[in-house]
Amino acid sequence: MKKISGYLFSMLLVLTSLLIFDGVVIFFICVQKQNEYLNTFHIEKVSDHIINADDHYQVEQSVYELLDKTASFAMIINDSGNIVWEYNKPSDVPDIYSIKEVASFTRWYLNGYPAYTWTRDDGILVVGHPKNSIWKYDFEVNMETLYGLFRVGPFLFMANMLILLLLPVLITRKWIQAREKARTEWIAGVSHDIRTPLSIVMGSVEKGSIEEKQCFKIRDLIGNLNTENKLEAGTGKWNDEKINLTSLLRAILCDYINTYDDYSFELQIDEELENYSIMADSTLVRRMLENIIINSIAHNEKGCEIKVSLSDYGKGKAKLTICDNGQGTNEQKIKALNEKIKSTYLPEHGLGIRVVKQVARRYGFKVMFSSVEGESFLSEIVF
Repeated sequence: MKKISGYLFSMLLVLTSLLIFDGVVIFFICVQKQNEYLNTFHIEKVSDHIINADDHYQVEQSVYELLDKTASFAMIINDSGNIVWEYNKPSDVPDIYSIKEVASFTRWYLNGYPAYTWTRDDGILVVGHPKNSIWKYDFEVNMETLYGLFRVGPFLFMANMLILLLLPVLITRKWIQAREKARTEWIAGVSHDIRTPLSIVMGSVEKGSIEEKQCFKIRDLIGNLNTENKLEAGTGKWNDEKINLTSLLRAILCDYINTYDDYSFELQIDEELENYSIMADSTLVRRMLENIIINSIAHNEKGCEIKVSLSDYGKGKAKLTICDNGQGTNEQKIKALNEKIKSTYLPEHGLGIRVVKQVARRYGFKVMFSSVEGESFLSEIVF
């Protein structure tokens, strides 16, 4: 399906480009070739250079040169139907004309020669071009039809432009959604296949060992990979629900106290925030909080103290602070951490921090990082 959609989209772009290119080329060809021959718009100027002075015609040299250049002929027919002046007239063109014949070649052809006419005081100026040089037929449109086209034309043009702009977008969007869905399903399948053997390994390793810590890293990486992909591709189904932030923090820290022996955890919550709640998806919020705490654990392998506090931020908001007394990081990395997410699937600072930023952006939370190198690392979230 995605190959077909991609092909149709590419074909549409190519077709549009070709139509525009061909239209420009045809336009210039028509303009260039049209100017090679005299038509109704030019004959008036030619007529001005043919002067009748007492039945004697004075013709400027430029008229002869123009007729010779296009292998054309010209003649003047008086009111009686007789030719009173001519130049280069072919032998198969008559010398006398009836009203019926004049009416015929004015609209169509003169003995197969494309002809154009211009009325003068002394008759009709006729300019004929070589046979098969011009396709000449009248085109008539009812005025009501023409007015209708003028009224509908702008709207039709805008509708065509909208279709031209929106159709490729819709096709591309559907193609991208299909691609993202396939990618999400593939990642979910791989993650599921990894979890089973990983659970077996975690059950067989010694508690607190390096092997167990690496298993925890793999487990968190799998979870973050799934979450990041769903957030980036927009394929996840998230339910907003009322979350008691205090209860969630206690549950997370309780799990980590029982898992990480080399780290100490302290939780401080302002009394008035004991029942503080937010509306969000519990899975995403839990993942965000776990990732920030795991960040302190991952960058302090020898252990550290991690203090978590929830305080009043004013105007009904609360601020969560997670601080460790580990090795911290330099100012350059802090500056990079506080920048917005770049439009790429590659994590700039680790997949965990990227997920933190994505969840915060989704719900309008404010995330800030600061550090004193060699002493501490501080993460803050304003809900």
